[in-house]
Amino acid sequence: MSGKIEKPKWLYTIIPFYAINSSAGSFIRLLILDLGGSVIDVSLAVSAYNIALIPSAYIGGRFADYLGKRKPILIFCSLGQLLSLIPLFFSTSIPVITILFATFSFFYSFAPPIFSLLLMETYPKESWGDGSAYSFRYMIYGSVTGLTLSVATLLFLPLRTMGFLPVLFSITTLILSLALTRNPQITLERRAIVFSPEAFINRLIQLPVIIFRIPRTLDFRHLIKELKHGLTRDVPIIMLVSTFFFLGANLFFTSYTPFLKLNNLSYFEIVGLDLFITVINGLASSNPFKEISKRGDPGVIVEFLTLRAIAFLFGAIASTYFTGRSILYVTILIYLLLGIAYTNFTIGLNALLYRCLPSGKHGSTLGVYSSLNSVAMFLGSILSGGVSFYFSYSLTFLLSSFFLLSAASFFEWHFKPRRYEEEVL
Repeated sequence: MSGKIEKPKWLYTIIPFYAINSSAGSFIRLLILDLGGSVIDVSLAVSAYNIALIPSAYIGGRFADYLGKRKPILIFCSLGQLLSLIPLFFSTSIPVITILFATFSFFYSFAPPIFSLLLMETYPKESWGDGSAYSFRYMIYGSVTGLTLSVATLLFLPLRTMGFLPVLFSITTLILSLALTRNPQITLERRAIVFSPEAFINRLIQLPVIIFRIPRTLDFRHLIKELKHGLTRDVPIIMLVSTFFFLGANLFFTSYTPFLKLNNLSYFEIVGLDLFITVINGLASSNPFKEISKRGDPGVIVEFLTLRAIAFLFGAIASTYFTGRSILYVTILIYLLLGIAYTNFTIGLNALLYRCLPSGKHGSTLGVYSSLNSVAMFLGSILSGGVSFYFSYSLTFLLSSFFLLSAASFFEWHFKPRRYEEEVL
């Protein structure tokens, strides 16, 4: 029997890295509102963040493949984040904050591909599942750490002080990258991730964008062609559902923080709710939920997707009939449902995508998948601000529920006959 594999020390870098993202995301939304910005200003900032993911995911991936070294890219990523967060901490201009947030996003997306590669290069192949479990666990630890310290800061200090936390986490990430990361003797290309379901699922949870090559017009035409035929419809339906999922999610969450602020919740309470949903995400992704989701069962995927759609619908109803302090208690229930559904849905959908990936077409398929996800996140966030500002928050939340219910219906329509056949067998 082989001995227990020693855990690579670079894994600890994941904790402060995701603490940066969780604390910075909450801080920037609240800072814009604190400076007198509207839901449209928040929408533009989130949209800039999302659109920056597309070129950076491709550029960062190409660097990883051609450079062959991991440590310099992590250092570059950490420095880039640090240099964008320091001026952001002092800025009082909403347009400047938006640009710096997009710059932060650009450097942020360099790291997830490197973490995935390091995992496969420092663990033997038979232990990639264990390595992915540690990586996911530390991602949750990092997100919770960032928000916990943010809540503690807001309990005693003004909002602007919270902006120092992402800077501190960036410095910590930089130090750990220098001290704990070693360039592996044998390097792998990013395409190796398609040989491990655990590594593949974990990578898409960290960042739902994997671009091995820029998708061509022909790739999208091929997708539409496959959608027309029942035998080749699996991957197009998965892509459609994922697109609707990210469109609905960004419609809802982009406007929800301004909605909470409009109802006079304090910054401490708003970030406390962010912490609550993150903790629920982590708890809901533990066993046995995670093991069930990893099977990629369409029935389980539909159930979690429908639960999330119901939570969005409840948000639309609550925003119509509740105001003021009561929104805090309503939000706890909404976030409870959303937290239970999120990670398990994404794990399940990514597991099913892995099973359905066409052999020899990984690059084109994942390129289209990632492009659609990125565009959906951008459109969701940009539409969210406009609909909420010119119409109502209730309509925004209702639209988010509509997209998820539509996705669940498409998914059920396509996969239900197959589920019935499997149950009979």
